Amino acid sequence: MTENDGWSRTRTKYIAQNDYQILLDKDQLTQKLKTPTYSAFLTQKPTEEEYLELINDFWWDTTYVAKGLWRDELYFAKFMLDFVIRFHYLQKMVEWYIGVQYDWKVNPNKHGRWFKRYLDEETWIELESTFVGSNIEDNWTALFGMADLFTKLSAKVGQSLGYTYPSKVEEKIREYLLQVRRLDRC
Repeated sequence: MTENDGWSRTRTKYIAQNDYQILLDKDQLTQKLKTPTYSAFLTQKPTEEEYLELINDFWWDTTYVAKGLWRDELYFAKFMLDFVIRFHYLQKMVEWYIGVQYDWKVNPNKHGRWFKRYLDEETWIELESTFVGSNIEDNWTALFGMADLFTKLSAKVGQSLGYTYPSKVEEKIREYLLQVRRLDRC
């Protein structure tokens, strides 16, 4: 492989974004490496389009959780709540929130590993309270808890970035969620 091929340029850029320390370089092979920036795993600011898309996707998919809970389809409801809603949407918003709080200069690590480290105590307790077991009523509470937390974080992220939070979308979906929750079971 030559230094002019695409792989070498990509590898060099990746190496420069990460934490490294040269311990021994007998052949002077690392002299051209750039100083590390430690930026490879920092949370990136979302574009307005990414921000709005995440919010719309979050609210749309909460409707599947509500239908699953009402139909007593626990397995599907938990998949949507704990996998899709939590790890696709809420996690990303928490990362952006942490980015805002720390001027986009920290790494919250993979899958929320260091969320507790970077979130204020109140926000951490709110997030922690969304983890529940198999009780349908507890999952309804968790769904609305996630929705409240998502709204709080989304509004702060949007305000910080100069993006308008789509409150009409939230309002209509929350109304729907409440209607589903109040429906009589046949």
